[in-house]
Amino acid sequence: MIDYKTIYIAGINRSGGSLLARLLDNHSKILSYPTELGFPNDNSFYEIIDSYAGIPQSIPKYKNKSENIYKLLNIPAAKPTYSTAWGKETSDPLGVRENYLEKDFYGTIKTNFDYSIFKDCFDTFSSKATNIKELYDARHHAYFSAWDNGRYLENQTHVVMQDSGGIYLTNIEDYYEQFIGSKIIYPIRDVIGYVATEKVRYARRYYGSRRFAWPQLPNYFVKRYDHYDLDAQVKGWMCALTRVRLLQEKYGYNDKFIVYNHNALTGKPKTTMMSIIKKIGLDYETTLTNPTIAGNNWLGNSHYGPTKGISNDIKKNYQKVLRNEEFDRINELTREFSDLIDDDTPVNLLDIPDKVFYDYSFQKRYFDDKDKITLYYALTNSTKRRYNISKIPAYSLFAIIFSFLVRIMHLPRMIKLKYFKGKGKQNYT
Repeated sequence: MIDYKTIYIAGINRSGGSLLARLLDNHSKILSYPTELGFPNDNSFYEIIDSYAGIPQSIPKYKNKSENIYKLLNIPAAKPTYSTAWGKETSDPLGVRENYLEKDFYGTIKTNFDYSIFKDCFDTFSSKATNIKELYDARHHAYFSAWDNGRYLENQTHVVMQDSGGIYLTNIEDYYEQFIGSKIIYPIRDVIGYVATEKVRYARRYYGSRRFAWPQLPNYFVKRYDHYDLDAQVKGWMCALTRVRLLQEKYGYNDKFIVYNHNALTGKPKTTMMSIIKKIGLDYETTLTNPTIAGNNWLGNSHYGPTKGISNDIKKNYQKVLRNEEFDRINELTREFSDLIDDDTPVNLLDIPDKVFYDYSFQKRYFDDKDKITLYYALTNSTKRRYNISKIPAYSLFAIIFSFLVRIMHLPRMIKLKYFKGKGKQNYT
């Protein structure tokens, strides 16, 4: 039976986890998915009808071979379908198909995925599985066997899973018990960068441009956009950081639960990657400072546009998209955190006073009460998508005009998607 050690990048949205996944992609002993892959949503707490960082996810229990393992692991039981209709475009559940990679937003990589190979391979290996970890190993091996006919499969020992809500996994203890020798990694992004990128994402949706940086939405209109809830964004960031602190209290900060500073990774990539790969238990390779996907240079997934390699220049955009009063409000809400999160890897939050963290006493009190803390996280993070209701701003007229312009300019792309198989990129973020 194939035996992989898992590197689970369990972050929150816009935290920088994709960059780490793409850097680890370049290590000779590591397989890294070209899409986010977390553990299945857990509907036992409440019926989940939306997807955002904070909804409950759990490692499923594998009881016997009579179970529907496709449903258990949230694997499509048949070749997935997807929508390419304007405004209704969706991602591919497997993250790769003909000339499409989920995380290749700006590149033009030629690739494919043979679902029949995946299914045959998964059925063969999963039939020998006796626990949930072996089922995931079967999934990993089948996936990379089916992607470009196994081109990227070369006796690797580790596999990277990444999820933008993974820090809210409800049964992390099961992960450590079942996935022996595996790691969880959490990236801390500075709060200014986090809010700025989220604001750009919401603004681009409001103005109709969504994922693609072309046509470029003028920063003037991004800066004026104020329909999002800034306080909720900051609260979500701080809520996650408090959970990370509590996890360090339980599991330590220097071994199986690794926390790093995203600014340290972009500012000191070699030093940071040397520390991370050492904690994972592998040798450092010089390729670890070059982000790749499917063997090609990765151009990032930033809403600011494509980047080459590891970019430390994105922070220059923050002044262009945030107003002075937004900077002031963020600093007011996070004042006590200023300069407390260091650049060392791993980051140690245990030295920071308890009172600095958001709702620390409440989260600590209910940390082991799975039902209460799960609902708390879900409710806290649900407010991040809340829109401020106010008088219609003058820039709404520009939003209507710009959305029509975007749609016209994307007509060639839509025609490719509809009439030419494997052509045209999707725009669904």
